Amino acid sequence: MGECSVTPSSEARLESLRPQDIQLYRELLAQDSASRLPKQPGPDRRGRAVEAREDSLERLLSSGLAVPDEESSTGFTPVNPETVGSYVVAEILESSARSAINLLRVREELGPVLAEYRNNHLRNSSGYVTHTDFPNINAAIRLAARECRREVLTSQPGGARSAAVLGESLPSTLDMLDRGVTMKTIYQHNARSGSATREFVRAIQERGAQVATLDENFDRLIIFDRTVAFIPADDDRRAAAEIRAPAMVSFLVALFERSWIRAVPFTPPGRDRATTRITDDLELAIMRHIVAGDTDTVTAGQLGISVRRCQEYVARMSAKLGSRSRAQLGYLIAKSGMLDNVAEEGIPDDSP
Repeated sequence: MGECSVTPSSEARLESLRPQDIQLYRELLAQDSASRLPKQPGPDRRGRAVEAREDSLERLLSSGLAVPDEESSTGFTPVNPETVGSYVVAEILESSARSAINLLRVREELGPVLAEYRNNHLRNSSGYVTHTDFPNINAAIRLAARECRREVLTSQPGGARSAAVLGESLPSTLDMLDRGVTMKTIYQHNARSGSATREFVRAIQERGAQVATLDENFDRLIIFDRTVAFIPADDDRRAAAEIRAPAMVSFLVALFERSWIRAVPFTPPGRDRATTRITDDLELAIMRHIVAGDTDTVTAGQLGISVRRCQEYVARMSAKLGSRSRAQLGYLIAKSGMLDNVAEEGIPDDSP
């Protein structure tokens, strides 16, 4: 079989081949076992057979598996299927690349319009939008994370996080850090006890994130580029408010920064200065709750520790101060003045 330069057109398409099509292709390969196909089939049985062969030939031509060739004994030359396949694959890849470029262009072109829509929508809804149910909340946060270019601030209460939650958020977190986004995250002191949390913190600290812990109770907060913030919108956290009003976001940023100043840098558990300070901070925080008359359950919930751990702290304080009841313990703590200096140190000086 002679050489033939074949370049299937962009309109060539691979059709589902029938057994008779494969037979005709086999005959074209043989060259000497196929006769030239007549132009006008007759009305008899032989004519119907020729018509079927013409249909097969049409499908081979349409698929690019055969091309006209007047020098061939059959008038057609079969084409290597691998050649056809490579062109079809190339066309598919080229089409996919064009589609990807068009998608990026659409997102870029719609960006300003989307910003105007959001601003208008937020103005008409008191500066925020409420997302309900976890899939919708997570989708909104992921979108804001992809758009983030400079900074993300997060407060994550509740002690140690689950491995599943941290594993799901790690890729997007690392992606932001790799893009040069700076990150500050605050956990409660008790988060240091979870191995999954420690591994997560280690991974993001290696990429430049800053992580600290605090003994106080606080709520969940995520702020991207100081332009959009997410906070819980109900008690069970099945709804989140997406806030884009500049004044409200600025207030939340200031709130976060005040907490960040009081927080302790995250270090692995051990008898170092940070761990000692955390123990002291927890003890002082529990003292404040005792003086306020809070129960162990309320205190533990506010500080993100277990009730049993809270009770152990209370027992040690009682033994240290010689208290025989919770009311007496609160009185002795208040009388000792141990909380006086702490309260003064914990209040930032905003005076000019």
